[in-house]
Amino acid sequence: MAQSEPIHTKFPQPVEDFPTLARTAREEDEELSGLLIRDLQLEREDLSGLVLQDVVFDHCRLPDCDWFGTSFSDVTFHTCDLSGGNFENSYWLRFACHETKVLGIRLQNCRMRHGLLEQGRFSAANWNQSRLREVRFSSSALTGSFFSRCIFTGVEFQQCDLSQVNFFHTPLEHVDLTTCTIDVLVLSEHCDELKGAVVDLYQAAELSRRMGLVVKL
Repeated sequence: MAQSEPIHTKFPQPVEDFPTLARTAREEDEELSGLLIRDLQLEREDLSGLVLQDVVFDHCRLPDCDWFGTSFSDVTFHTCDLSGGNFENSYWLRFACHETKVLGIRLQNCRMRHGLLEQGRFSAANWNQSRLREVRFSSSALTGSFFSRCIFTGVEFQQCDLSQVNFFHTPLEHVDLTTCTIDVLVLSEHCDELKGAVVDLYQAAELSRRMGLVVKL
């Protein structure tokens, strides 16, 4: 996969009052760029419609915030808590989420390109009807997450827990699942989503039993 890392300035500007800065930027239709936001704690804050370029969030706690329609370009979240947030209709380009907790966030109808999500907790996150291109999930828990009716291009899952993940009507052709736990996937009746997916022998046997086949190893 052609991976592009977020591009960050060497000398980002530390921000002390991000909520005020965000409100001003939205009112004046301005982009927020070259910022370092550290140890920020907000809850249920309206951060919708922002345009973020070259921004780093470090050790921030931002549960249940509204990021609807926000644009994230060259943005990194490091050791943050975004659980319960609303990221519907958001746009992501060259982004990274490291060791970030995002339980139950809503990402429906988002667009993601060139991203890395690693060592994160994404259980019950909802990506339904989203487009993901060149996005890699690594060493992360996605138990019970939703990827229904998505379009994947160059998406990778490496050493992830995909137990009970909903891939209903999302083609997984060329997606390598061999390093992942894929117990009880939610699929359509005939498991058409798995056509062309890459699995190991054990996974193939388990999936075959689900489809009513008897496999002798």
